Amino acid sequence: MRVHSVGAQERVDRRRAQILAAASRVFARQGFHRTTVRQVAREAGIADGTIYLYFDSKQELLLALLGQLGRVGERPADFAELAGADARAFLSAYLRQRFGDLREWRQLFTAVFPEVLADAGLRAAQTAQVAPAFGAAEAELARRAEAGELRPLDPAVLARVAAATVLGLLVLDVLGDPVVDARWEELPGFLASLWFDGLRSEER
Repeated sequence: MRVHSVGAQERVDRRRAQILAAASRVFARQGFHRTTVRQVAREAGIADGTIYLYFDSKQELLLALLGQLGRVGERPADFAELAGADARAFLSAYLRQRFGDLREWRQLFTAVFPEVLADAGLRAAQTAQVAPAFGAAEAELARRAEAGELRPLDPAVLARVAAATVLGLLVLDVLGDPVVDARWEELPGFLASLWFDGLRSEER
């Protein structure tokens, strides 16, 4: 990403958010491959070249949007906000937040995620992008295991099993599974109950 001196960081953040919001709308409407940087710029109401001050390419826009979808940058703050809750309340609250985000971004996910699966470079970049979020999840799971709230399972594996479960349900929703579609709002509580009761230590 090439961001030159354009003013305060707040101004930079606002412009990036404006561009990403425009990209999300265009990608969702017509797909990734059929979208050009010029179309994103037009949607954002800016000159074509302005985008390149903030993002090197259309692929970088895609990765930034996936980072937003996964709340990659906010994950440590999300966990810190729920640090005082017990394990069941923590899982329920966090999953409600994630499922709300995923339903909101469903159309965009459908448009862009296949591109990541088909492109080795994008896959590698996305894996690197989500690594800090997995690290934060691992630390939170390890902390709760040390406190006796959860069984002492491998937090790295556990974090990925949890992520895969949520992602799998999103894929089923995109495919039109009637049960997932009809009961989407119930799924966070269902999963929290399933995971907590299945992982709870004998002392609890």
